[in-house]
Amino acid sequence: MHRQLSGTFNFRSLAGLPTNDGRRIAGHVVLRSDQLDRLQPADWEVLASLGVKTVCDLRTAAERNRFPNSLPEHGMRQIPIELVGDVRSNPELIEPLRTRHGAEGAVAMMRQMYRQFPEALAPHLATLFRLFREDEVPVLVHCVVGKDRTGFTVAVILHALGVADEVVMADYLLSARVRETASEERRAATARIIQRITERHVTEEMVDAILDARPEYLNAALDAVTERYGSMQDYLRVRAGLDERVLGELRDRWLEPR
Repeated sequence: MHRQLSGTFNFRSLAGLPTNDGRRIAGHVVLRSDQLDRLQPADWEVLASLGVKTVCDLRTAAERNRFPNSLPEHGMRQIPIELVGDVRSNPELIEPLRTRHGAEGAVAMMRQMYRQFPEALAPHLATLFRLFREDEVPVLVHCVVGKDRTGFTVAVILHALGVADEVVMADYLLSARVRETASEERRAATARIIQRITERHVTEEMVDAILDARPEYLNAALDAVTERYGSMQDYLRVRAGLDERVLGELRDRWLEPR
């Protein structure tokens, strides 16, 4: 389902994505989006009709306070999982732009940012997967743009559910439309953030690289997982306690029957 809720530009359900063993995600178990502060009551009714029980908000406290979600009073709860790992929360990530200006520096910055995500998410993995173990799904995962922090977090969830690698990447790359549909206001805001931190001129190509979703970005995060843990399965086992038995139980519960 690729319809957009009013006030969002990167919302979708992952229902039906295929897994390595020939099954599919059963229903709207996992949904993803950009920030939700502009949703209208009718949009929250749509999410309720899809069964959403939990909104997993990856934004920082400052972002949540500035643009709060207005969840319905009943039937849905919000879990803040502060995923610190972008340039606003970690200015050191801007260093590649200081040493390699232009699009090349922007791409290097994005790769470095993504490499931070596995360890930034690791302390929250048990909380995240407890939602699946305790029937607190469907879960809607979101950040500000729904591309970077959400992109890696959703990739981890999909890997845990056994979704094929190429399908995980294909879903991630759907967020490339952030670059294609970004308003002049959003592009200007992105440029201002980078210019303020670097004190250097920001080109359109740099903004494109930052707003884009590219295979090399997600692969940078996945490579970091492999380098430190050996595999995504070992990452899930070590940092979330999801051994082969527990993963099998999750898949039997949230995938279509064989």
